[in-house]
Amino acid sequence: MRISAIHNYTSLRRNNIKNNKTAANPAFSGHSANPMIKDEKGYISCYILGQDMRPYFNNIGNYVKITDSKEDRARFLAQNVQEYTREFDKNRTFEKTDNKLDTTFYVADPNETVTDDIKSAHGYIIYDNEPKFPSLEQLKEKYTSQKQCPHDYFADLRDFITYQQRVISTDEDSLVNPVEENTLQQEELYKKRIEEANKKAAFAQNLFNIMYKTGEDFMYKDQLVKRLEDLKEKYAKVDSTLEDIAVEKYLVDESRRNTFFQLCHNSSHLGSVQRQAMQCYVNNADAKGIELQKKYDYYANIKAHGPEMIEQTQNELNRVMGKMARNFEEVKSYYEDNI
Repeated sequence: MRISAIHNYTSLRRNNIKNNKTAANPAFSGHSANPMIKDEKGYISCYILGQDMRPYFNNIGNYVKITDSKEDRARFLAQNVQEYTREFDKNRTFEKTDNKLDTTFYVADPNETVTDDIKSAHGYIIYDNEPKFPSLEQLKEKYTSQKQCPHDYFADLRDFITYQQRVISTDEDSLVNPVEENTLQQEELYKKRIEEANKKAAFAQNLFNIMYKTGEDFMYKDQLVKRLEDLKEKYAKVDSTLEDIAVEKYLVDESRRNTFFQLCHNSSHLGSVQRQAMQCYVNNADAKGIELQKKYDYYANIKAHGPEMIEQTQNELNRVMGKMARNFEEVKSYYEDNI
């Protein structure tokens, strides 16, 4: 599980510039985009940075048509933008321009200074922000806490590296294919940013590789923590749980017995529909009784072996946590040696 090399981003970005459209995993390339798509019936849907927003706006009345007013269309897009920022990418900033009714996007390059002319020609400016890099304290919590830590720092590192790839590609294009001739100061700035982005990407890639050694243990530890909490909670209430299950099974069995008795002894007085309904009830009661018996046996096993099960799970968690703590020392050393 390795992240693609940094230079692989360049061709993707240039293709986006050529095609002037966003992809499912969009490369930011300083271009305009129209997020509102019309279908054959004239209804409008929004696709924001390649994300289909229709599943979030499929309720009755939650749509607009091409024939609706500009105000309605702008309002609908604003709702979609709000939902996108809530559900998806936290590393993009959507800035609404003074063009209140404009529904076009301008997707800016990293580090791009967006001019007033660009703002006046678009409804939204989308800025690409550098993703947050996981701190040593956050990773220490991930490695050493005996609590569930489900946050995916691998995804954070992938996002961080991809952002640095975009920075590198953008500034390399500015060096090789400038819109106007670069000044010496501009070239030095581009080269400096490329050098810094390469260092950041390399740091993140190496950290990713170190953490990957513990990848499965992160998930296993969270599973053990959840199992331990579950066992402790169930063992603490096992007596009352067993009693509740026993009462429920008794009531189900009695009701089943009475229904079956009527079905066997009064069959000649019952209509076919009533007989079918009673037989269905008996069958369902049989299935429910089997289910309750399995549940009772499960909790009876916890009552008999709960302390042993808890101890075994705790010992396994301690073993995994010990291994992870040793692995964290490599992460800590890497941070201290390179920051």
